[in-house]
Amino acid sequence: VKLTVTLLITMVLCSSLGAGSAHEIVPSFLQTLLEGSADQLYTGPISQYKVDDVTRAALTALKECIDGLSPEHVKALINLLVINS
Repeated sequence: VKLTVTLLITMVLCSSLGAGSAHEIVPSFLQTLLEGSADQLYTGPISQYKVDDVTRAALTALKECIDGLSPEHVKALINLLVINS
């Protein structure tokens, strides 16, 4: 539940950032969170934004949480992105 709420908040924040289409940024951001590294987040989907230290720490904590999920759960979340994109 905590992860779901965090992902929903992330989607809302990404869609409200204004740069690019939310339909492009949000799935890419979430997929990178699920499959990529923290460094890939900063060089990929959110590279156009200035990420302060607090936000960077929050993203790192979120990525650590996601990395702690079982491979089955990660795959299910990735499939959900594919279904909804």
